[in-house]
Amino acid sequence: MRIVLAWAAVLVGVTGLALDWSAIFPSVMTVSEANPVARSFPDAFIYFWTYFTHLTNLWLIVTYVAVLSGWRWLAWFRTPVMMGSAAAFITLVMLYYHFMLAPGLRLEGALGVATYLLHYIAPILYLVWWTAFAPHGRLRFTYIPLMLLPGIGYVAWVLVRGAFVNEYPYDILDAGRFGYLAVAIGVGVLLVAVSVFSVIIVAGDRWFARRQRPA
Repeated sequence: MRIVLAWAAVLVGVTGLALDWSAIFPSVMTVSEANPVARSFPDAFIYFWTYFTHLTNLWLIVTYVAVLSGWRWLAWFRTPVMMGSAAAFITLVMLYYHFMLAPGLRLEGALGVATYLLHYIAPILYLVWWTAFAPHGRLRFTYIPLMLLPGIGYVAWVLVRGAFVNEYPYDILDAGRFGYLAVAIGVGVLLVAVSVFSVIIVAGDRWFARRQRPA
């Protein structure tokens, strides 16, 4: 069941990313009323991976592959901190989309299917898989700062890129439009939310470990 669920989740993630890719790339590489300047393929490629949803879903796929394959060069993704961090951040992706973005969006076709797969199905599958099959009992509350680092690194990457090209994937990170103070406040709120999710993940990890121990 562990292997079947993992491969099913990989299929969901790959399908969602592929559908998003097929919908986004033609739209940004072709001149239209909504896209007055066509992007080159390298520019479109980088633009695609500025979205945290895409990066976190790729993270989940790599985690599954790391666990299933046992490849040493992917060992970092099998560490409890990285697996727990992935659980916390994919929870943020799901909840932020549901409450902050979804109410104002009306997505149809391939983009709508991809959005549903990447924001709901993939996160839920990973949380179920992590709960049921990940090794538990290795996380500590002192690890939470390390669990936050991937998100901090992402914000730094988006802000540095945005300073050069004046383009940001989300309004909450748009320093060009709202200023760095507003971005800092918004990011601070999200970090608090992810910290809360991380506390729950660590507490759950310790509880699951006790349940797994033989009586």
